[in-house]
Amino acid sequence: MIKKIICVILVLTLSLLWGCSDVEQNNDDSLPQNSQTAETASAIQLLYCANDTMNPYKTISKLNAELGLLIFDSLIKYTNEFETVNCLASKVELDGKTCTVTLRDAVFSDGSVVSADDILYSYNLAKESPRFSSLFYEVESVVTSSSNKVVFTLACADPYFEKLLTFPIIKKDSDKIKNEDNVELAPIGSGRFIFDEKTAVLTKNIRHYQKSGSIEKITLINAPDTESMTHYVEIGATDIYFAEMNNDEIIRMDSKKVSVNRNNLIYLGINHNYAPLKSDELRFAISAAISRTDIVNKAFYTNATAATGFFHPSFEAVSKYQSINSDADKKISVENLAKIGYNRLNADRYYENSSGKVIELTLLVNKDSASKLSAANLIIDRLADSGIKVKLNAVSKSQYFSLLESGQFQLYIGEVKLLPNMDMRSLLVSGGSAAYGMIEPPAPSEEAEEQPEEVAPVFDNETSYLTVLNGFYESKNTIVDLATALQSSMPIIPLVYRNSLVFYSNEIEDVFSPSYNDIFISIDKYIVKK
Repeated sequence: MIKKIICVILVLTLSLLWGCSDVEQNNDDSLPQNSQTAETASAIQLLYCANDTMNPYKTISKLNAELGLLIFDSLIKYTNEFETVNCLASKVELDGKTCTVTLRDAVFSDGSVVSADDILYSYNLAKESPRFSSLFYEVESVVTSSSNKVVFTLACADPYFEKLLTFPIIKKDSDKIKNEDNVELAPIGSGRFIFDEKTAVLTKNIRHYQKSGSIEKITLINAPDTESMTHYVEIGATDIYFAEMNNDEIIRMDSKKVSVNRNNLIYLGINHNYAPLKSDELRFAISAAISRTDIVNKAFYTNATAATGFFHPSFEAVSKYQSINSDADKKISVENLAKIGYNRLNADRYYENSSGKVIELTLLVNKDSASKLSAANLIIDRLADSGIKVKLNAVSKSQYFSLLESGQFQLYIGEVKLLPNMDMRSLLVSGGSAAYGMIEPPAPSEEAEEQPEEVAPVFDNETSYLTVLNGFYESKNTIVDLATALQSSMPIIPLVYRNSLVFYSNEIEDVFSPSYNDIFISIDKYIVKK
């Protein structure tokens, strides 16, 4: 309790000293006091930016965007294992290129019914928003078919389109409401909490469809810039803090923490226009030589998950069909090199062919990323151990992308943020935004042989994964077919998936399985001890 009082005093003092770096200043920085007398508490404290909006389609601050998860519901959300959970949607039906969403009986915090018109209104805002527009790249049109049904028409048959329906729903036209000073107020949501602009408090929404928990109130501390946010985290003024862990940051918070799965794939890219790398066996040899465990522990300090295949290891639909080893397997690497004629070790311990030629490759990496540079050196060491010679080409970020776009590379370490529908076409299909060095896709197939879901099919040639990829979006192949084809062809070499962290107060219990889509997913289960 003493610690909390000290934090509040510091917050009151520092809030008067710091201004907001990215948005207009506001002098009303008062911090609500929290009087708790029971053995368990009904309130927690979080950070926010008082001078930024709570409108999810206009907010620019990380903190307010995260609070929006509590104020606004979406049609669906996904768990830390990438499984879909219905929110405002009671049913989502996919039929080819048509996705029909039926709404549950739900109301906004003002008591008005959530209708299909509100969904359509929110969609039109979301598709113009930088934060959410990428979710709708497949959508051709959206219409309401009744007061509680919305129909999305897609450009292709995406079996996992529903996982993209995570945009926040606001009451139609409520984003236009202003106060007496002609300042826009936070839109009306249907979420678990309601935001009070005057007191900077979130209070439990008693109208919410979900069973409510013990948290009645969330007091908000104004953290208007990175410096103040970092300070409040370090002194324990916030009970929960979400760290993306993008830039090798170090978080100093006396707290517990839990890992959050992210769909950010870090991979070894391949230039398929370079003749030696057209060989499946060489790509398999390279993959087998790499220790993904080393990369997780030494390059990302355990804030990553070793890739067992092309899809996230926690994605249950394909997890048992993915079999890439986390540890290096020199034996498999050497066997694949022998298949293409590199079977004699020279004096430098590199494998050579009958002509005395060794495999020599270059690995391109952005030197401004410490974790990726470290991963590159680990990979080079492991490949040398398997008799493959690789030279590091560490360049600035601008040079890195220039070389990728001009095709002047052989191997590179890349990262792509995959959407929750697991679409890899931008990475694997020539012409995609991240498809550096990829081969041209074949013409779409007219037929695809049906495979029992429990049987893993076998694919042999380099282009087969593109045929299966096309078939997946034509409802001809399953996700298991695709996962198997990708691993059998290895067009890129998956390394690790990046993780984020949720730090939370030692006084809070039952913070479990927060997802990248909802870091507060278990807030109705929180128990806060005095």
